[in-house]
Order: sequence, then structure tokens, then C-alpha cells
Amino acid sequence: MKNLYTTVVLCFLLVLGLSVSAQEIKSPKVLTYHGESENWVGDYTLEISEGAITKLGSLKFKGEDVDSVGWISCTYEAGTGRTTIKSLLAGVHPTDSPIGEKGTLSSKTVVGGSKEGNNLYSKVKVVKVTVEWDGKTESFNLYKQ
Repeated sequence: MKNLYTTVVLCFLLVLGLSVSAQEIKSPKVLTYHGESENWVGDYTLEISEGAITKLGSLKFKGEDVDSVGWISCTYEAGTGRTTIKSLLAGVHPTDSPIGEKGTLSSKTVVGGSKEGNNLYSKVKVVKVTVEWDGKTESFNLYKQ
């Protein structure tokens, strides 16, 4: 009886091991973009998986007087998608600033993915960035790395 029990357990473990190794574990496709303008440096990352698309944006003010920037609006346009973030820069105002390196803005957006949508994002070569702050507007492109 003990041998039968051992045999059944070993067979179960063998089948379980084979089924786990047969599954293809797909890591997300990661696309990175970088660019800069007179006043800003930007990065953008698209993590494309079967179930979701994660959009990570990062913006840094290049000027000396980061405390004068105040509220900013940043729009990323990638393919047919558009994401806008309105915030203070990190580390500027002690009570209202987001956490992060002083003079930066970070964003993360997760949207559901589909095969068609993932294919569209995979073909994006340029991400357009528009930044508005203190009555000024600046647009520039982030290029695929």
C-alpha cells in the first residue's frame, strides 16, 4: 500500500512538473523612449504584455530655478493613445509635492491590452510630449532607444 501511495504521489508530481514547464512564460515587451528640449528631459516606457499595457513617464526640469515652475501639465502622445498628468514637480513644495527627485514628475498608467492594441503600441517610434507651466508651453519628441 505504501508503494502504491508513493507511486501515485510521484506520478502526480511528474505530471504537475511537466505541465508547469510546458507553459510558456511570456515576459512583457519593453519599449523605451528618450528626448529633451530646452527646459525638459523626458523618458517614456511602454511595458506591453498580453493582459495590459503599462505606460511610465518621467520628466525633469533642466533649469536652475526649479522652485519657480509651480503646477505643470504634461501630455504624452504615443500612437493613438494620449495621457495627461497635472501635478507639482517633486520636492518643490514641502506639503503638496509628490515624492521623488527634486524637479521631476513621474507617472504610471495601466490600461487593458488586446492583441490589436499591443501591436499598435509595438510600432510606436516617437512619443510626443507637451509640457505647460507658468504660462509657457514646450513640445518635443522622445525617440525609441
